[in-house]
Amino acid sequence: MAKMWNSEVGWRIVDDLLQIKGGRGYETADSLRSRGERPDPVERMMRDFRINMIFEGSSEIMRLFIAREAVDTHLKVAGALIDPKSSAGTKVKALFGAAAFYALWYPKLWIGLKGWFGYGAFGPLATHLRFVERRSRKLARSLFHAMIKFGPKLEKRQAVLGRLVEIGAELFAISATVSRAQAMVRKSPADRSPIELADAFARNSRRRIEERFAMLFDNEDVLNYKVAQQTMANQYAWVENGMVREK
Repeated sequence: MAKMWNSEVGWRIVDDLLQIKGGRGYETADSLRSRGERPDPVERMMRDFRINMIFEGSSEIMRLFIAREAVDTHLKVAGALIDPKSSAGTKVKALFGAAAFYALWYPKLWIGLKGWFGYGAFGPLATHLRFVERRSRKLARSLFHAMIKFGPKLEKRQAVLGRLVEIGAELFAISATVSRAQAMVRKSPADRSPIELADAFARNSRRRIEERFAMLFDNEDVLNYKVAQQTMANQYAWVENGMVREK
Protein backbone atom coordinates (compact mmCIF):
# COMPACT_ATOMS: atom_id res chain seq x y z
CA MET A 1 0.00 0.00 0.00
CA ALA A 2 2.83 2.39 0.89
CA LYS A 3 4.53 1.71 -2.45
CA MET A 4 1.35 2.41 -4.39
CA TRP A 5 0.65 5.63 -2.49
CA ASN A 6 4.24 6.88 -2.77
CA SER A 7 4.39 6.08 -6.49
CA GLU A 8 1.20 7.93 -7.33
CA VAL A 9 1.81 10.94 -5.11
CA GLY A 10 5.41 11.12 -6.27
CA TRP A 11 4.24 11.21 -9.89
CA ARG A 12 1.84 14.06 -9.14
CA ILE A 13 4.68 15.98 -7.50
CA VAL A 14 6.91 15.56 -10.54
CA ASP A 15 4.05 16.52 -12.85
CA ASP A 16 3.41 19.67 -10.80
CA LEU A 17 7.13 20.42 -10.88
CA LEU A 18 7.14 20.35 -14.68
CA GLN A 19 4.09 22.62 -14.77
CA ILE A 20 5.82 25.09 -12.44
CA LYS A 21 9.05 25.03 -14.42
CA GLY A 22 7.19 25.52 -17.69
CA GLY A 23 9.22 25.24 -20.88
CA ARG A 24 12.48 24.94 -18.96
CA GLY A 25 11.11 21.87 -17.24
CA TYR A 26 10.42 20.30 -20.64
CA GLU A 27 14.00 20.83 -21.81
CA THR A 28 16.73 18.31 -21.18
CA ALA A 29 19.45 19.11 -18.65
CA ASP A 30 22.02 19.23 -21.48
CA SER A 31 19.91 21.74 -23.39
CA LEU A 32 19.58 23.96 -20.33
CA ARG A 33 23.29 23.72 -19.58
CA SER A 34 24.22 24.68 -23.13
CA ARG A 35 22.18 27.88 -22.77
CA GLY A 36 23.72 28.76 -19.43
CA GLU A 37 20.61 27.81 -17.44
CA ARG A 38 20.61 25.68 -14.30
CA PRO A 39 20.47 22.09 -15.63
CA ASP A 40 17.54 20.76 -13.62
CA PRO A 41 16.74 17.30 -15.10
CA VAL A 42 12.97 17.61 -14.71
CA GLU A 43 12.13 15.88 -17.99
CA ARG A 44 14.43 13.02 -17.03
CA MET A 45 12.69 12.80 -13.65
CA MET A 46 9.35 12.42 -15.44
CA ARG A 47 10.62 9.67 -17.70
CA ASP A 48 12.24 7.79 -14.84
CA PHE A 49 9.44 8.23 -12.30
CA ARG A 50 6.54 7.16 -14.49
CA ILE A 51 7.67 3.53 -14.47
CA ASN A 52 6.98 3.33 -10.74
CA MET A 53 3.24 3.09 -11.43
CA ILE A 54 3.82 0.17 -13.80
CA PHE A 55 6.92 -1.73 -12.68
CA GLU A 56 6.39 -4.60 -10.17
CA GLY A 57 2.63 -4.39 -10.70
CA SER A 58 0.65 -1.49 -12.10
CA SER A 59 -1.30 0.71 -9.71
CA GLU A 60 -4.56 -0.84 -10.90
CA ILE A 61 -3.33 -4.38 -10.24
CA MET A 62 -1.90 -3.35 -6.88
CA ARG A 63 -5.34 -2.10 -5.86
CA LEU A 64 -6.85 -5.48 -6.64
CA PHE A 65 -4.12 -7.33 -4.73
CA ILE A 66 -4.59 -5.13 -1.68
CA ALA A 67 -8.37 -5.45 -1.86
CA ARG A 68 -8.02 -9.21 -2.06
CA GLU A 69 -5.99 -9.17 1.15
CA ALA A 70 -8.68 -7.06 2.80
CA VAL A 71 -11.49 -9.49 1.98
CA ASP A 72 -9.46 -12.62 2.66
CA THR A 73 -10.69 -12.97 6.25
CA HIS A 74 -14.30 -12.58 5.15
CA LEU A 75 -13.83 -15.22 2.46
CA LYS A 76 -12.46 -17.64 5.03
CA VAL A 77 -15.43 -17.02 7.31
CA ALA A 78 -18.28 -16.75 4.84
CA GLY A 79 -16.82 -17.64 1.46
CA ALA A 80 -18.78 -20.88 1.25
CA LEU A 81 -22.05 -18.92 1.43
CA ILE A 82 -21.36 -17.18 -1.87
CA ASP A 83 -19.53 -20.06 -3.55
CA PRO A 84 -21.93 -21.62 -6.10
CA LYS A 85 -19.99 -24.88 -5.89
CA SER A 86 -20.60 -25.30 -2.15
CA SER A 87 -23.03 -27.99 -1.07
CA ALA A 88 -26.11 -27.22 0.99
CA GLY A 89 -24.53 -28.78 4.07
CA THR A 90 -21.39 -26.68 3.65
CA LYS A 91 -23.45 -23.52 3.28
CA VAL A 92 -25.43 -24.25 6.44
CA LYS A 93 -22.24 -24.87 8.39
CA ALA A 94 -20.73 -21.68 7.03
CA LEU A 95 -23.89 -19.76 7.92
CA PHE A 96 -23.65 -20.65 11.60
CA GLY A 97 -19.93 -19.91 11.65
CA ALA A 98 -20.40 -16.55 9.95
CA ALA A 99 -23.27 -15.61 12.28
CA ALA A 100 -21.10 -16.29 15.33
CA PHE A 101 -18.16 -14.36 13.90
CA TYR A 102 -20.07 -11.27 12.74
CA ALA A 103 -22.19 -11.09 15.89
CA LEU A 104 -19.01 -10.11 17.72
CA TRP A 105 -17.02 -8.48 14.93
CA TYR A 106 -19.57 -6.09 13.46
CA PRO A 107 -20.75 -4.27 16.64
CA LYS A 108 -17.13 -3.46 17.50
CA LEU A 109 -16.90 -1.42 14.31
CA TRP A 110 -19.41 1.06 15.74
CA ILE A 111 -17.78 1.45 19.14
CA GLY A 112 -14.41 3.08 19.73
CA LEU A 113 -13.63 5.57 22.47
CA LYS A 114 -10.11 6.17 21.13
CA GLY A 115 -11.71 7.69 18.06
CA TRP A 116 -13.13 10.46 20.23
CA PHE A 117 -10.90 10.81 23.28
CA GLY A 118 -7.64 8.98 22.56
CA TYR A 119 -4.16 9.93 21.35
CA GLY A 120 -3.82 12.91 23.70
CA ALA A 121 -0.03 12.52 23.65
CA PHE A 122 -0.03 13.82 20.07
CA GLY A 123 -1.31 17.24 21.10
CA PRO A 124 -2.82 19.25 18.25
CA LEU A 125 -2.35 16.31 15.87
CA ALA A 126 -4.43 13.98 18.03
CA THR A 127 -7.58 14.99 16.17
CA HIS A 128 -6.18 13.47 12.98
CA LEU A 129 -5.38 10.13 14.61
CA ARG A 130 -8.86 10.08 16.09
CA PHE A 131 -10.19 10.63 12.58
CA VAL A 132 -8.05 7.74 11.33
CA GLU A 133 -9.42 5.46 14.04
CA ARG A 134 -13.04 6.35 13.27
CA ARG A 135 -12.65 6.12 9.52
CA SER A 136 -10.73 2.85 9.77
CA ARG A 137 -13.77 1.33 11.43
CA LYS A 138 -16.00 2.88 8.79
CA LEU A 139 -13.74 1.45 6.09
CA ALA A 140 -14.12 -2.04 7.57
CA ARG A 141 -17.90 -1.59 7.73
CA SER A 142 -18.01 -0.31 4.16
CA LEU A 143 -16.07 -3.30 2.87
CA PHE A 144 -18.51 -5.59 4.67
CA HIS A 145 -21.48 -3.67 3.24
CA ALA A 146 -19.97 -3.93 -0.25
CA MET A 147 -19.69 -7.70 0.15
CA ILE A 148 -23.35 -7.89 1.11
CA LYS A 149 -24.45 -5.52 -1.67
CA PHE A 150 -22.48 -7.06 -4.54
CA GLY A 151 -21.86 -10.61 -3.32
CA PRO A 152 -19.63 -12.66 -5.65
CA LYS A 153 -19.75 -9.81 -8.18
CA LEU A 154 -17.67 -7.60 -5.88
CA GLU A 155 -14.46 -8.82 -7.50
CA LYS A 156 -15.68 -7.28 -10.75
CA ARG A 157 -16.49 -3.93 -9.16
CA GLN A 158 -12.92 -2.75 -9.49
CA ALA A 159 -13.77 0.93 -9.09
CA VAL A 160 -15.42 0.22 -5.73
CA LEU A 161 -12.46 -1.89 -4.58
CA GLY A 162 -10.10 0.82 -5.81
CA ARG A 163 -11.81 3.48 -3.70
CA LEU A 164 -11.66 1.28 -0.62
CA VAL A 165 -7.93 0.76 -1.13
CA GLU A 166 -7.39 4.48 -1.74
CA ILE A 167 -9.14 5.29 1.53
CA GLY A 168 -6.91 2.83 3.34
CA ALA A 169 -3.80 4.32 1.72
CA GLU A 170 -4.77 7.84 2.76
CA LEU A 171 -5.45 6.71 6.33
CA PHE A 172 -2.04 5.07 6.41
CA ALA A 173 -0.43 8.24 5.07
CA ILE A 174 -2.04 10.38 7.76
CA SER A 175 -0.85 8.02 10.50
CA ALA A 176 2.69 7.90 9.15
CA THR A 177 2.88 11.67 8.68
CA VAL A 178 1.57 12.46 12.15
CA SER A 179 3.89 9.93 13.77
CA ARG A 180 6.89 11.32 11.91
CA ALA A 181 6.03 14.91 12.81
CA GLN A 182 5.59 14.02 16.46
CA ALA A 183 8.98 12.27 16.52
CA MET A 184 10.66 15.31 14.96
CA VAL A 185 9.12 17.70 17.49
CA ARG A 186 10.20 15.50 20.38
CA LYS A 187 13.75 15.68 19.06
CA SER A 188 13.60 19.44 18.55
CA PRO A 189 10.75 20.94 20.66
CA ALA A 190 11.49 24.51 19.62
CA ASP A 191 10.69 23.76 15.97
CA ARG A 192 6.93 23.35 15.53
CA SER A 193 7.01 23.43 11.74
CA PRO A 194 6.62 19.62 11.40
CA ILE A 195 3.31 19.82 13.24
CA GLU A 196 2.12 22.66 11.00
CA LEU A 197 3.04 20.75 7.86
CA ALA A 198 1.53 17.47 9.11
CA ASP A 199 -1.67 19.28 10.05
CA ALA A 200 -2.00 20.78 6.58
CA PHE A 201 -1.35 17.42 4.92
CA ALA A 202 -3.81 15.58 7.16
CA ARG A 203 -6.58 18.11 6.59
CA ASN A 204 -6.30 17.76 2.81
CA SER A 205 -6.04 13.98 3.05
CA ARG A 206 -9.19 13.87 5.16
CA ARG A 207 -11.10 15.66 2.41
CA ARG A 208 -9.92 13.11 -0.15
CA ILE A 209 -11.04 10.30 2.14
CA GLU A 210 -14.50 11.77 2.60
CA GLU A 211 -14.87 12.26 -1.17
CA ARG A 212 -14.08 8.59 -1.78
CA PHE A 213 -16.51 7.47 0.90
CA ALA A 214 -19.22 9.61 -0.71
CA MET A 215 -18.58 7.96 -4.09
CA LEU A 216 -18.37 4.42 -2.76
CA PHE A 217 -21.98 3.49 -3.49
CA ASP A 218 -23.15 6.68 -5.23
CA ASN A 219 -21.32 6.78 -8.54
CA GLU A 220 -21.57 6.22 -12.28
CA ASP A 221 -19.55 2.99 -12.37
CA VAL A 222 -22.20 0.93 -14.16
CA LEU A 223 -22.73 3.62 -16.81
CA ASN A 224 -19.00 4.07 -17.31
CA TYR A 225 -18.52 0.31 -17.70
CA LYS A 226 -21.31 0.18 -20.26
CA VAL A 227 -19.76 3.03 -22.26
CA ALA A 228 -16.36 1.34 -22.09
CA GLN A 229 -17.81 -1.92 -23.43
CA GLN A 230 -19.57 -0.08 -26.25
CA THR A 231 -16.34 1.73 -27.06
CA MET A 232 -14.51 -1.58 -27.33
CA ALA A 233 -17.28 -2.75 -29.67
CA ASN A 234 -16.60 0.27 -31.94
CA GLN A 235 -20.03 1.79 -31.34
CA TYR A 236 -18.42 5.20 -30.91
CA ALA A 237 -15.96 4.96 -33.76
CA TRP A 238 -17.55 8.10 -35.26
CA VAL A 239 -15.65 10.25 -32.75
CA GLU A 240 -12.51 9.44 -34.77
CA ASN A 241 -13.88 11.17 -37.86
CA GLY A 242 -11.61 13.98 -38.93
CA MET A 243 -8.55 12.68 -37.07
CA VAL A 244 -5.26 12.60 -38.92
CA ARG A 245 -4.15 9.00 -39.38
CA GLU A 246 -0.70 7.64 -40.14
CA LYS A 247 -0.33 6.19 -43.60
